[in-house]
Amino acid sequence: MTLRHSLIASSALGAASLAAAHHSPAMFDMSTSIVIEGTLTKVAWGNPHTYLIVETVDASGRPVMQNVEAGPTAVLGTGGVTTSSVRAGEHVTLRAAPHRRGPGNTVLGLELTKADGTVVPLHVRSLRAPARTEAVATSIAGTWVSDSRAFVSFGDVMRAAPLTDAGQAARSDAAVDAARSACVPYGPPPLMLLPVTTVVETSDDAVTFTLDWMGARRVVHLNVEHPPRLEPSLLGHSIGRWDGGALVVDTLGFTAQAEGLAFDFPSSASKRVRERFALAPGGKQLDYEVTVDDPEYFAAPITYRATWDYRPEQKSSGMACDPAVAAQFTRDE
Repeated sequence: MTLRHSLIASSALGAASLAAAHHSPAMFDMSTSIVIEGTLTKVAWGNPHTYLIVETVDASGRPVMQNVEAGPTAVLGTGGVTTSSVRAGEHVTLRAAPHRRGPGNTVLGLELTKADGTVVPLHVRSLRAPARTEAVATSIAGTWVSDSRAFVSFGDVMRAAPLTDAGQAARSDAAVDAARSACVPYGPPPLMLLPVTTVVETSDDAVTFTLDWMGARRVVHLNVEHPPRLEPSLLGHSIGRWDGGALVVDTLGFTAQAEGLAFDFPSSASKRVRERFALAPGGKQLDYEVTVDDPEYFAAPITYRATWDYRPEQKSSGMACDPAVAAQFTRDE
């Protein structure tokens, strides 16, 4: 067993966009990577993290057990990774972002190479796009997966968005992602951009989005108005209407959230989200467009566009969020 520490240029990592799939990368140094070679002694698949332990040796030749945090099973599964993709006992070479506290701390796994040369992605940015299905959707109903690049790209948009003075002040507070450590999902739109299995069901009076992410389920009430008195909630109150075959959604009534737009960006109770879901020509993709208006924190509305792939064969991970696994992030930070 050997441990090779090799620095890799930050440009190769896309450092500015390498946010983990559900929290800030502040605890990891995303500008470099290390390479760890050794034997897997444990693989714990789960949501919102997967954890691995690699038996290796440190720079002085002493045996060490290296903890590795990897992406959620719900996310990795949409990139073709299964719970049998890698097992304890296998000899592996793993590329990871180091912990800012230095050796001896948990690292963030980016990708893993097995002894036979098979590469297994461990991070959302390492996911390979699967082969397109031959199946064709006839409406937005069905099983979909957001483009794996959409979530981190949304982070780039957030970082470029002009903030109000209140937004600047809230941002400087460096909010800790306590919600995710308690198995609470994001609200929209970041929730809708995660590359997880999303099942869309339609009826005469509602459209339901069930996501493989911390039990998230959105209900869009059709052809009604928002009630005059809304009880604020994480996902807000959504109403919608059909515009041809496209679903147009208006959501308000959110609770204020310290990281309501992900990437340590807050959202206020005045946040309003307008979305459009439209089947793309050919029926193999869905076009998603969203505009977020939060005048308390953002100086102007933010519009973002993404695509979802039609994946009728894609199954949910079947794993609920584990509070003990989720809280490990907070303990390590």
